Amino acid sequence: MTVVDLLQSIVRIPSVSGEEEACRDFLAGWFEDKGVHAWTSGRNVLATVEGENPEGPGLLLLTHIDVVPVGPGWTREPWDGALEDGKVMGRGSNDAKSSAAAMAWVAAHIDRSKIRGRLTVALVCDEETGGEGIEACRDELPDFDASVVGEPTELYVCPGQRGLFRASVVATGRQCHASRPWEGINAIELAARDVLAIQALDLGGEDELLGPATLQCTVIQGGTRPNVLPGECVIELDGRPAPGCDNEQMLAKLTAAVEGEVRLRSNRFLPVKTPLDERIVQITMEASPGDEPRRFGGVSDLFHVSHKPGVVMGPGTSAASHAPDEWVAVKQVEAAAAAYDRIARSFLA
Repeated sequence: MTVVDLLQSIVRIPSVSGEEEACRDFLAGWFEDKGVHAWTSGRNVLATVEGENPEGPGLLLLTHIDVVPVGPGWTREPWDGALEDGKVMGRGSNDAKSSAAAMAWVAAHIDRSKIRGRLTVALVCDEETGGEGIEACRDELPDFDASVVGEPTELYVCPGQRGLFRASVVATGRQCHASRPWEGINAIELAARDVLAIQALDLGGEDELLGPATLQCTVIQGGTRPNVLPGECVIELDGRPAPGCDNEQMLAKLTAAVEGEVRLRSNRFLPVKTPLDERIVQITMEASPGDEPRRFGGVSDLFHVSHKPGVVMGPGTSAASHAPDEWVAVKQVEAAAAAYDRIARSFLA
C-alpha cells in the first residue's frame, strides 16, 4: 500500500465532524499492522515512534480526520476516493486527509535507527467544529519540542496564523407601524450607522508575517414585515485579530465604536506567530518548495499546541477545501510524505 492508496482508503470512510469513529478505527488498525504503537482517545488516534536512543527531542505531527458535510454542487460521488487525471477525488482528500495519510505513512516507514527521541502523530477529530479534538486529548501526548500541523498550504511553510473573533452587534429600536415612523425608532437605521462605524475602525498596522487584522460585517438580520418598523437588527461579525490588534483590543475597539450591544460569540483563537529563527521553521523551510514563509490564511489546531514552536504545512490547496468535487494532486501527497519524513529525520537526528 502506497501513501496514495492509504489516502484513498480513508477518503472512502465518511468522517463528518462528530462521526469520525470508523476512520479512527481504520487508522488505529493500520498502525497496528505496521507495528506502530497507537491508541485511541475519544474520536482521535494517537501514535508514537521512538528512536533507538529515546533520549532526545520530540516532534509532533498533527492534523485532522474530520471533514465538512458534502453540501450542494457536487457532480460526482463524494466518497469514492477515485484516482483521476493525477488527482485523488473526494470529500476530505484535500482538507486534510492528505496530511493524515502522509503523516501516518512517515510514522510507519521512518528508519528508527536514524532518529533519537520521539515522533508523535496525532490524527484528531472536531477540527472543523471545535470540541473533542486536540484540545481534549492534548494532555495525553508525550512531551514534544515542536510541531508541524497539516493543512492545505501546497507545502509552503506557515509559521503563524491570525486569530478568530466572532461577535454580534444588536441594535435595539422601537417597533411601530411603518406608516407612522415618528412613533418608533428604526433599528435598521441604527444598525446601518454601526456598520459604517465598524468599517471605519482603525485596527492598527499590518504585521510583517500575518498581515492586517480585519473585522467584517458578514450577516445582517432585521425586520419582520414590510409594514412594520423594525425594533431589532442584528449584525454578525467575523474578526481576524493580529499582533497589532489582538482579540482583546478588537473587542475594546468594537465596543467603543458602536451604539448597539456587543455580544461576544467566540474569542478562543488568538494570533500565533513562531519566530523565524526557530529550528522547526528552518528545518521545514529546507523541506518546502517555497523560499519564503507565509501566513496560514485561516485558523488551525496550531493554536492548541502553540506553547511550543510550530508551523502549518501540508499538501493541497486552500481553493479545494470545503469545495464541491474536492481533490488533491497525487504529486502533492507523495511530496508531503517525503517532506514530513525529511523534517522528522532532521529534527530528530
